Amino acid sequence: MKTTIDNKRYDTKKCETLGEIEHYSTSNNYSGTTYLLRASDGKLIVYCNTNGQDCFMSDYITTFAKSEYNNIDDFTINEEQEKRCAELGLIEIIL
Repeated sequence: MKTTIDNKRYDTKKCETLGEIEHYSTSNNYSGTTYLLRASDGKLIVYCNTNGQDCFMSDYITTFAKSEYNNIDDFTINEEQEKRCAELGLIEIIL
């Protein structure tokens, strides 16, 4: 999906994925995924891609803000993404 944010054009297919949130309807059907993305200019973007299984969800793209549901703690992050998030200063890894 493409969008324009602050007069800059972004393509979600060309962004780096830093985390995901899978969504399920009340009947436990998969209804979409929200992605935490990083564009080549460093902007963090939240992209929600839905499949229509949940009437209360819709597709959207917005900038990442550490508030409400756009908290990095909400996203599932694999080990590679964890390292990258630490490199970017989004999280701190404590051993």
